[in-house]
Amino acid sequence: IEFLGAQAGEFPYVRGTHNGNDWAIHQTISVKCPKAANEEALALLNSGVNSLGFCLCPMESVKAEDIDTLLEGICIPAVELTFSGNNFVPTAKMILAKVESMGLEKDDVKINFVFDPIVKDLSQKGIYCCGDEQGTACYEAVAEFIKLSADYNRIRVVNVSGSIFSNAGSTIVEELAFSLAAGHDYLVKLTEMGLPIDLVARKIRFQFAVTSNYFMEMAKFRAARLLWANIVKKYEPACDCSCKLYAHARTSAWNQTAYDPYVNMLRGTTEAMSAAIAGVHSLEVLPFDHSYAEPSEFSYRIARNESLLLKHESHFDQVIDPAGGAYYIESLTKS
Repeated sequence: IEFLGAQAGEFPYVRGTHNGNDWAIHQTISVKCPKAANEEALALLNSGVNSLGFCLCPMESVKAEDIDTLLEGICIPAVELTFSGNNFVPTAKMILAKVESMGLEKDDVKINFVFDPIVKDLSQKGIYCCGDEQGTACYEAVAEFIKLSADYNRIRVVNVSGSIFSNAGSTIVEELAFSLAAGHDYLVKLTEMGLPIDLVARKIRFQFAVTSNYFMEMAKFRAARLLWANIVKKYEPACDCSCKLYAHARTSAWNQTAYDPYVNMLRGTTEAMSAAIAGVHSLEVLPFDHSYAEPSEFSYRIARNESLLLKHESHFDQVIDPAGGAYYIESLTKS
């Protein structure tokens, strides 16, 4: 197998994109009231979470004062933030303006914006914003925002929501294939608009689901890094660092049961283990009651504790690429 000689942090990044395995523990908050969401966020940060997702979809419109309220008391350099919503670019500009007004070091700002017309809009709603005037304007607005955030190396703008395929019943291979195809489509569209490949590739984030297929999921993340590195490499970037795949993992919603919900804790644990062993940038374990109820404080606590246990008791974050060299997993990765 030709990639076996490479180390973590070396092209084609099968063994990891950096010399470590300290993934971020992520939880998502649905923002109905900015003040209440801020209180919830601060409580999560004091409970071991260091990556926060804010879903702004329930809000009809987002104002600058809403962003101020939402981020009050949050030490931005200490946490990764992810924002998703409907009216993407204006909200993203307000958040960027807020960050710039704080005078932070640009490398200390870790923010992900969820712009994904190919997967989220086309796959879920049957709406594709490309090919007409509105679609062109949509991509032009995103290209403009990518230019605005160009100096922020850790701000990602485009999010390939591969977990949607998995939760719709796709196989692991299909999820990987469709996600990489969508990611490549973004590369094509944005580079055709005049953006350099090194900038575009750095602005893309992948979100994958993790199912209970334990070893195959490990191989999926390792293969994803290999395949994406080779896709980007064909565009001849100035630096191999542009070929790194930024992966966020989310445990499967598709296989959760409503009839015996505590079984979901066990499934979530093995799924989280797959992601931790494979090496991901961030991991969200869904609450065990996610499939049938508004998650409770108890179910949220159990979900984040699964990641905390993998770190502080099993010490998975202390080993780079634990699967490396294992014949079975290496063979699955190659196949």
